[in-house]
Amino acid sequence: MIDKEYNKILKKYHKLSDRHILVVETDMPYSVVLKVVALSDKIRKAGNELVSLIRKNYEQLLRTKRYRK
Repeated sequence: MIDKEYNKILKKYHKLSDRHILVVETDMPYSVVLKVVALSDKIRKAGNELVSLIRKNYEQLLRTKRYRK
């Protein structure tokens, strides 16, 4: 896949993705803030892993289709 095509598809995916940044002010104890930050980091990493798996499977699908042609 050409890098330009891939970047276009990735930008399109990011526009449709429902992952957003939310800024909130609250009066939470510091220990709870640390737990929230750690959880959000895990969610971010899981999302990145999911995107990489989708990318890998998509690239494999394209290679298979090219081979069959």
